[in-house]
Amino acid sequence: MSAPTPSAGPALGPSAVLPRLRALWASAACLLAFALQLSAPPAWAGPTGLDAPDLQQHKKDKPTAEEKDANEKAAEEEAERKKRELYARVIVLPWLQNPTSANYMDETLQREVRSAIARSEALFFPEVDLYQNGRKVPDRTVAPTQQPAVVPDNVGLRIMQNVDRVASIPWDRLDPNQWGNEAAQLATLTDTLWFVDRVELREPLFLLYAQIGRAADASNDPRPPYFESIGRITVNYYFYLAALLAIQEPALLSKLTDQDVAGSVQFLLGQLQQGIFPSFKGDFALGQKFDIETFNKDYELLINGIPASLDGNGQMDLFLGRTDVYLKRKDSGHGLAERLESDKLDEKTYFFLEEARKKIGINFVKQLFLDKNACIPEVDGDILTFLAIYQKLHEKADVFIAVPEDGNPNRTYIWKYDKESGQLRNIRNGMDTFPVRFALLFSSGILFQGANYAIDDNLEDESSLAPRDLANRNRASIELDPATVPFNFELRGHYNRLMVNFGGEFGMAVGDRKWAEYYQTPGKNDEEDIRTVRLKGCDDLDGNDPGTTEACEKVDDVYNVRKFNRYMYFGTGVVFGRNAGIGFGPRLAARFGWLNMTHGYQTTLHFGWAVQPPIPEASGRVRPMLDLDLRGGIGIARDRSLQLELAEVDDDESRVKPVLGANLGIGLTF
Repeated sequence: MSAPTPSAGPALGPSAVLPRLRALWASAACLLAFALQLSAPPAWAGPTGLDAPDLQQHKKDKPTAEEKDANEKAAEEEAERKKRELYARVIVLPWLQNPTSANYMDETLQREVRSAIARSEALFFPEVDLYQNGRKVPDRTVAPTQQPAVVPDNVGLRIMQNVDRVASIPWDRLDPNQWGNEAAQLATLTDTLWFVDRVELREPLFLLYAQIGRAADASNDPRPPYFESIGRITVNYYFYLAALLAIQEPALLSKLTDQDVAGSVQFLLGQLQQGIFPSFKGDFALGQKFDIETFNKDYELLINGIPASLDGNGQMDLFLGRTDVYLKRKDSGHGLAERLESDKLDEKTYFFLEEARKKIGINFVKQLFLDKNACIPEVDGDILTFLAIYQKLHEKADVFIAVPEDGNPNRTYIWKYDKESGQLRNIRNGMDTFPVRFALLFSSGILFQGANYAIDDNLEDESSLAPRDLANRNRASIELDPATVPFNFELRGHYNRLMVNFGGEFGMAVGDRKWAEYYQTPGKNDEEDIRTVRLKGCDDLDGNDPGTTEACEKVDDVYNVRKFNRYMYFGTGVVFGRNAGIGFGPRLAARFGWLNMTHGYQTTLHFGWAVQPPIPEASGRVRPMLDLDLRGGIGIARDRSLQLELAEVDDDESRVKPVLGANLGIGLTF
């Protein structure tokens, strides 16, 4: 079929016809699509019979109120978990199994340590959390600081590539020696997956065990390490290890495509389920008592990467072979990690936490206190490895070790792990560090005090004002002038989050104004007959002062006139943030003090924020500080005050006036 040609004009060749055909086809397709769109109901018009199921599904997909609450709660928990990753982590080692020794839950020890390390947000953990024997790589030549701590995600892919390669080799393709070489090469890969702490690692390890067992069977060499006696039964050890994983997760058997291998693993799995092979008790009690509720609150127990449960005594049944035990902390972070591998066990119970306490608690304390005042204590390689792994597991946190000497929380020694050098450094020897930190600051800014009064400089004698009754003043010009420039000197004390402060502030009247107030007479300010006056032209009776003011030609009231007023105060507050113990971070506080002009009390609420300037050399106890302080409150006039008298004669005036201000300061912590 060819395109029609016009009745007039030159004939079109094939090269011109094809583009026009394509254009006509595109136009027709657009018109058809537009027509279909017009015939379809609009999205907002409501569902037709065909649309109703989709709407119902949409309603099902829409989260309920309970689901929304659960999602919000999960989001809040995740945000809190990420926040806690930054907190300092303190491992508390009790004193050599002293039953009265302070432990990680002792409040006195926590206060002392938080103050000493200046980390009020610090979290405290038992010594067993530091035990990371399962996470050590099998290669003993790896330095502690080079420990990877966690099996990388790409290890599973590497293992699966080798598993697929060996699985594709028919059993008769290689001779027994060659199969022995394949088994040895595959066995080395188990060292790359040395600790199973998550379920994603189980399938690669299961399939690796199965292929090692297959290669070992084909090698015709029934000797260790490929064949072991479990109890009194000699088995293909790697088929047995695969069966141990399958007894927790039977679905793994479906991953085996070789029927002979699947049958071998299935047979051993059946014997495990029937109790043919010996088992033992895994015990997770620490001390004489075990509280299952506390344990479940603190930890999630994972056995070979799968959550497991304990009985009321803190025990569970385990089989001989390889068992990877991981205590995952529910609040934040990681706990004990142990890889237990044995074909026999002399005892019928293995105490995981007690063994960890012996190895990391008692031995560690003994090593630290061989020279307790050493700046860098000497500890063995395993402990340094555990420290390095624990630090990498909590990469964003600072890690500290605390030991209460003789079990006394007030005599706690503290060491900090230096992630750069891989060493412990002594930062507190018993009671040799004063627990309170101080800050000394000077600040200035702007202040508005509603009860401020100033004297008009146009008066000939500003220190002597005629009217005693402010309601009928004629020469005085005492006006409201709230603007003040404060000069504040303050000393703060910090103990963890608690802050107390003392200071004095001198407020300069703005411009040419000056403060005016009665002179104060101690103990007599509430008596109306106490006045400060200037006398002129008084009769002198034999050189003595006149007995009454009537004997004087002129009696003028005299007021205390100053450029600066004085505010003496004390206060208390709470500091937030990781460096609250040394005064850095946001804070909320309250102050109360005495003001001389206007004479009275002043109480204010404060929001502030103190930061350390970015000076690399600033460390230790003495550090520079920049401080912002915002305040709001009230001033209350008291006898004997011009403001109080004005309030008594003028209904529009009050003895209570607002106070607002902002200060910016500099100082030092020490």
